Amino acid sequence: GVTPLADTNKSDHYYYQILVFTGQRTNAGTDSKVYFVLSGDSDQTQVRLFADPHRKIFQRGGINSFIIAVPKSLGLLNYIRIWHDNSGEGSSASWFLKYIIVRDLQTLDKSYFISQQWFAVEKDDGRIERTLPIASEAEMQEFSYVLSKKAYHSISDGHLWFSIFSRPPSNKFTRVQRCTSCFVLLFTSMLINIMYYDLSNEANASSETHNGALSIGPFYIAPQQ
Repeated sequence: GVTPLADTNKSDHYYYQILVFTGQRTNAGTDSKVYFVLSGDSDQTQVRLFADPHRKIFQRGGINSFIIAVPKSLGLLNYIRIWHDNSGEGSSASWFLKYIIVRDLQTLDKSYFISQQWFAVEKDDGRIERTLPIASEAEMQEFSYVLSKKAYHSISDGHLWFSIFSRPPSNKFTRVQRCTSCFVLLFTSMLINIMYYDLSNEANASSETHNGALSIGPFYIAPQQ
């Protein structure tokens, strides 16, 4: 689902949706608190905390959707500064962020911020804070990015079984509906197998009885004939 951020000021009425994509790598998810500042030509947000009181966020392979409200349009977006406090225990402290999509809910314009990096003191450059500039057309067309995005979408939304666990939050085909479809498919397959099980046994028995005879409907021709 989509989570409105709890620290939103009720007097703010300009809305953005932020989609955060966590990587599929081992220990890519985090339990640390993640903060951000979104900046545009006209303004920037205060330091905001990504939080959801009802479910865990930023789990491995997850897509989390948030709604933030600001007093006015930020203008053309320039960058998002994002970091975590490294408060997660053990391997849950680090985080691998794939990319972020910010959508202006008034104009429906989308902005992409590509990371594909660890936020971890023990990995790569050891940084847990990064400033991600808005992706250029060249970056968005990069083969690795496009391939990764398409592959993830194919598995998370196009594959019926996998999509039960990784359904995109904006998709109206719910997890319950997907799960129901899977069980219907499974039981239909089992029913068909049961229906043809006896026919298969009868065919084998008939074959043994006729000892290699050629069967045509109710008639058969033995090799001796």
